[in-house]
Amino acid sequence: MIKGVLRDVRFLFSARMVLTAWLPCLFITVLHYRTPSHHGWVHDVARRLYYLPILFAAFSGGVRGGISVSVFASLIYFPHAFTSLVSRDPGDALEKGLEILLYNIVAVVAGLLVDRERREREKQEQLARKLSDALEEQQRIESQLIRAGRLGALGEMTAGIAHEIKNPLHAMKGTAEILRDVVPADAPERRMLDLHIEEIDRLAQTAERFLTFARPTPADRRPLDLREVVGRVVSLVETQARKEGVSVASSPYVGEKPPVVAGDTDQLTQLLLNIAINGIQAMAPRGGGTLTFSLVRESLGEKGIFVVRVANSGPSIPADQLERIFDPFFTTKDGGTGLGLSIVSRIADQHDGVLSVRNLPNGKGVEFSLALPS
Repeated sequence: MIKGVLRDVRFLFSARMVLTAWLPCLFITVLHYRTPSHHGWVHDVARRLYYLPILFAAFSGGVRGGISVSVFASLIYFPHAFTSLVSRDPGDALEKGLEILLYNIVAVVAGLLVDRERREREKQEQLARKLSDALEEQQRIESQLIRAGRLGALGEMTAGIAHEIKNPLHAMKGTAEILRDVVPADAPERRMLDLHIEEIDRLAQTAERFLTFARPTPADRRPLDLREVVGRVVSLVETQARKEGVSVASSPYVGEKPPVVAGDTDQLTQLLLNIAINGIQAMAPRGGGTLTFSLVRESLGEKGIFVVRVANSGPSIPADQLERIFDPFFTTKDGGTGLGLSIVSRIADQHDGVLSVRNLPNGKGVEFSLALPS
């Protein structure tokens, strides 16, 4: 309450109010008091000049501004209107009394109109903000649907191809093992068969990764604390980070509400671990850097969300690649499959979450954000 009163006082005596209301009101009063009584027309004009600062005050401060100046004008005009202390307005007493009454009526009416217009403007601004939030939410959902549809169609095709590849691989491995058993261990052909079997196993593992992408394990969603997931990922990457000269930092969660969401601990760990490892690998060629984890609670429209951010101080991602980074088979790594970020994107979708990425300002690194409903 005291803060509100102080704010009102500061406004009433702001530079704008002083220049447009208080000083003009005082100037009119001086003119009025110093005008001789026999100049009746000057008094008539000066008496009506009070409406200008009253209206300026109402336009600037609404009812409170208009009333403040109208009451002030009424009080300083009253002695001149009805007493002869200095000089006296020669106008009719009823006319002067009605003039004082009109000062305050005009202030109230103008102030109410200004306040109403401001309330309507604020409502329109709030509506515009809500519409903007709704539009962003719609665009986000459309983007998710497009990505999900693309991943779904690609997943079905990938599953069919991987399945067809695995069957002949099993037959090839079986025949290779039979041949290896009949070849002496010290024969040169034995080493070739061992290499042949190793490559078959590598192809089988690649096919299995494609199947994992096409048919991800259903999430076992249970209430979990995101702080525990983040802590688990930090402990898993610390050793590798240390080898690459990367320091790992984790900002403490400071929200009032515990960061509990419905999710699969293993899958969310896999998601954040994949992002963290990518960050470490991006910083390694530079001789190290900093990997930072943070967890905050934010509002998305009327919904509450928890956001886990993983930021690295590595090189920024080119704009053309930033839009494709979650696309299947898109990779900038030598020998990469391009499935890692696609898989973690699907995990985010399974948890009704949103996974996004942005370059930090001034080329200070890259930040991935995972937003999950609270």
